[in-house]
Amino acid sequence: GLLGALLTPSPPDASTLPPDERSIDIRAFVENLAEEARILSGGRHKVAFSVEADSRLTGGVQELASAFSNLVSNAVRYTAEGGTIRLTWRLRDAQGVFSVEDSGIGIERRHIARLTERFYRVDNSRSRETGGTGLGLAIVKHVLTRHQAGLEIRSEVGRGPLFSAGFPAHRVEEAGDARAAQSRRTPAARPPKPRPAHAEDPAASRERSPPEAPQH
Repeated sequence: GLLGALLTPSPPDASTLPPDERSIDIRAFVENLAEEARILSGGRHKVAFSVEADSRLTGGVQELASAFSNLVSNAVRYTAEGGTIRLTWRLRDAQGVFSVEDSGIGIERRHIARLTERFYRVDNSRSRETGGTGLGLAIVKHVLTRHQAGLEIRSEVGRGPLFSAGFPAHRVEEAGDARAAQSRRTPAARPPKPRPAHAEDPAASRERSPPEAPQH
C-alpha cells in the first residue's frame, strides 16, 4: 500500500503505474471532495469549489482520492473557525491543476521545501495536538509522482497556503476531446465518494507553525 511504500528504506518506484487507472470525471470528483470538506468541517468553515474546465483525468481513483482528501483534511484541520477553504480545478497550458487553498495560519517559507519529506515536522507539539505523523504530504508526493505530476506549495506565516497538484497534458482531456476519444478508451467511471480522513489516518497530516500572537 501507500504507507508501506513510504516506510521502505528504498524510494518507491515512480515508474510503477497505479493499479486502477481509468478516466475520472473531474467535476464529480471535486464535488465529492468539497462535500467531504463540509462534513469534516461540521459547519465551522466556508467551503467553495470551482471547476473552470470540464475535464477527465486518467489516473488511479483510490490513490488520487487519498492524496486529494489529504490536502482537503489538512486545510480543514489548520483553518480557524470562520475561515475559507477553496478547491479549484483548471487547465494551464493543457495541463490539469487541482488546488486547495485556505485562510489558515500559513507556513514559514523555510519549511516549505521539506514538507514532503517523510516524518518532517514543523512543530512537534502541534503535531501531537492534531494527531499528525509527518507522512501526509509524503504520501501526496508519492501518489503524484506515480502520475507524473508535481506538487507546488505557496505560503508564508499569516497567509493561508496554496497547494497545487499539476498533471501532464497526456493525462488530461477536455470534455469535448474526451467525448471524441471515448471509443478508444476503457469505459469511464465516476469516482467513488472519498472517505473522510481521520486523525489516526497517517495519510491525513500536515505540520504547520503555531499562530503568532496578534500584535497591538
